[in-house]
Amino acid sequence: MLSIYTLLLYIHIISAIVSIGPLFVMLVIVKRMRTASQQEMSPYITVFQGAITLVKHAGHILVTSGILLMWYAGYAWYTSWVVLTVLVMLASIVFLARAFKPTLKTFGTAEYHQPTFVSLLQQKTWTYIILLLIMLWLMVAKPILWS
Repeated sequence: MLSIYTLLLYIHIISAIVSIGPLFVMLVIVKRMRTASQQEMSPYITVFQGAITLVKHAGHILVTSGILLMWYAGYAWYTSWVVLTVLVMLASIVFLARAFKPTLKTFGTAEYHQPTFVSLLQQKTWTYIILLLIMLWLMVAKPILWS
């Protein structure tokens, strides 16, 4: 029989995969944007925005299932790996809110310059991947840095 904890754990793992997987697809899209014509850019941007939306919503499920897992397993909120995960998560939320939208809004404006635009998207995508990988490590390794 499947326990509630096991079900929550599977939901948490799947949402982690869905929240980080599209970022690697975004890197492929960014690579294609480097040499894309102006007409090809619009569909790439649409797919990029869709991937960001998917990552964001999967993150909501990830956070919710993570909180439920912590509560169910009885982890304390002051445990080092929990505190660090929350801090990195807050940083990633702020980063995600500010990273892509301002850059994507420049498309089709006088501020738009394709090489700069693509470089910014690539840099911001890698930064977000690194933040999520740090959180993933904290959740899996559960390092005890203080008592």
